[in-house]
Amino acid sequence: MKVAKKQEEIGRVKLSDSQELVVSVVDDERLDLRLWVKTDSYTGPTKRGVRFYLFDEIWERFKGLMEKVDKVYNDLA
Repeated sequence: MKVAKKQEEIGRVKLSDSQELVVSVVDDERLDLRLWVKTDSYTGPTKRGVRFYLFDEIWERFKGLMEKVDKVYNDLA
């Protein structure tokens, strides 16, 4: 397993008082979408999330999926 040398947070979305979705770029080549929690015993990232390379076909497919999600959202609103 490759250990990340550089991780830059892009942003976060508060999901509840104890959970956030944090988006980061890792080593200038991977996108990390990770659930972070804040509890009495632990604050930080969880294993729940996904990480993938930005510079391959997965990123393009993910962007296309998010465009579909946006369309569905707008149709429902």
